[in-house]
Amino acid sequence: MPVSFTLGAAGLAVVQVGGYISVWKCIVLLVTLLIWARLLTWTDKDAEDAHMPRVPLNLSFISGLSLALLLFFFLPAFIVAYGAFLFIFVVEIVTYLIIRNQKVGLKDLGDQFKAWLAGFRPGKNKGPEAGKGETLLLATKGSGAIEPPTEGEDLAQQKAAYDALQEMFTNPLRLGAERIDLQAGESRAMVHYWVDGVPYDGASIPKADAAGAITMMKDLMGLDTADKRRPQLGTMKAQLDGKKHELQVVTAGSTAGESAMADVDIKSRYEHKLDKLGFTDEQLKVVRDAIADNTGIVLLAMPKGQGLTSLEYGILRAHDAFLTHIQTIERAPDVELEGITQNELPPNAGGQEESKMVAWVTSQEPEVIMVSRLESANSAQDMIKFAAKGKRAYVGLRAGSTFEALSQWRKLVGDDKTAMKHLSLIVAGRVARRLCDACKIDYAPDPDTLRKMNMSPDRVTRLFTARTSPLKDQRGNTVVCEFCHDLRFKGRVGIYEIFSVDDEVRQVIAQGGSVNQLKMLFKKQKRRYLQETALVKAVAGETSLQEVSRVMKLGAEGGTGGATTSSSGGAPRGAPSSGGKPRAPTSGGKPPSTRRPAPPAPR
Repeated sequence: MPVSFTLGAAGLAVVQVGGYISVWKCIVLLVTLLIWARLLTWTDKDAEDAHMPRVPLNLSFISGLSLALLLFFFLPAFIVAYGAFLFIFVVEIVTYLIIRNQKVGLKDLGDQFKAWLAGFRPGKNKGPEAGKGETLLLATKGSGAIEPPTEGEDLAQQKAAYDALQEMFTNPLRLGAERIDLQAGESRAMVHYWVDGVPYDGASIPKADAAGAITMMKDLMGLDTADKRRPQLGTMKAQLDGKKHELQVVTAGSTAGESAMADVDIKSRYEHKLDKLGFTDEQLKVVRDAIADNTGIVLLAMPKGQGLTSLEYGILRAHDAFLTHIQTIERAPDVELEGITQNELPPNAGGQEESKMVAWVTSQEPEVIMVSRLESANSAQDMIKFAAKGKRAYVGLRAGSTFEALSQWRKLVGDDKTAMKHLSLIVAGRVARRLCDACKIDYAPDPDTLRKMNMSPDRVTRLFTARTSPLKDQRGNTVVCEFCHDLRFKGRVGIYEIFSVDDEVRQVIAQGGSVNQLKMLFKKQKRRYLQETALVKAVAGETSLQEVSRVMKLGAEGGTGGATTSSSGGAPRGAPSSGGKPRAPTSGGKPPSTRRPAPPAPR
């Protein structure tokens, strides 16, 4: 509190002592400084993980903090001084986020923020916990969990089974696996998993320990542990490094023993919206115009396991499901689509069963119908009759290109005039793995290679590829990339070609035109072939030429229609070798070999 006193007997002057510091203003400044300091600590660690220029960023941010403090103490009036201080603070945050977004994106920050908030929750609400770096398996309903065993007569067996579960789930989940299998063998069980559609070999587990692990899972999911042969389906949850997953597990036995297959986070697998599927701006406009028209037949084509379901769901979600009556016919749909009636067919349903379902659904008079994978000629005829009423029909096909899809459709219908009358658009595609933005490397491509791929050496002076050597920190120690966990790729991007079926196309087909004539019309529409679109993604640094070569071989019987890839299937000449097969790090530090068969029951 200020104190006044008088100078001299006559009281000639009064001097105020104290009152120079405002407590609440100090608190505001100190709180902001603490937040700023915490963010500087985070950006220092995050910049290193994201392989960004850590030292220059730290110097610039500390300089900004110093400037902000100087302005705060020298500018008059608290509001002006604190405003300048806060402005520099916000500029630093926004600048870092912009640089980070250009390098590795911002999608992972949401998970970091959730994990940070989870640290403030009271311990009593956390429930059971596994050890550091271990996977905690939880029941879908109730409070059951598989925790490290600590007592019991068969403690050694229980601990071995628990360790087998950790071998099965921990590393694959950390790598972002969408499917994890534990397959019984003669004396050992093998873990196989798929990340971004590519198969990898995991741990090898003693047969008895694997059997105990499966029994543990079945008990947690409430399945019959005594029945070792009959297929059983259950669900459970998994938690690793603060991230939660939903697992759909199928167990089944054979003469070799019992096996388990777990699909990871199925519901989130098909959440892509239309503008996130990978269409170019020109392609996206064509698709949106087709959706707005909402009449005729649209063929959607992809090779097996290359994202047909994601494409179908993404396009259906672009319709207003609450104002439009939409029905689908699908073989065992994995997820529910809000506002859309999904009619389920058994996975092994034949043509006759499919035809009956299509006939019944069309009789319900929806405005839009989607058949996920049409196989029956009678179903095709019913879809044509449906489209003739001025409605929209989406037909899914397993095909490698727009021309292969068109050929399949014409053969299925059996009459070109009928097949083409209401056909309006064909969308064909596949998916390629995205290069990890944090650790990809750039190189100068060989001009001859570029010319062979119809790319101009004058325009394309830099491309990207997956790194071939380990990452090193500033001390020269080997480190793991925090973003891709040394898989070199992270996520997938769609690659598409689109062919509009207009009167000119119908006329060429009616006259028995060849595929070459159709390709001429395709180019007349100024459209890009699949490989041309893929190369655009490569030039943009989203993927590599090696990955383009790998992906274009899938469904290659349909042809690419454009530039050709290296005939050897290896890395294009002039590009650094990616080492051939993809590699995945394991807890032991050695990369496992990869497997060539495609994942079971791909969507």
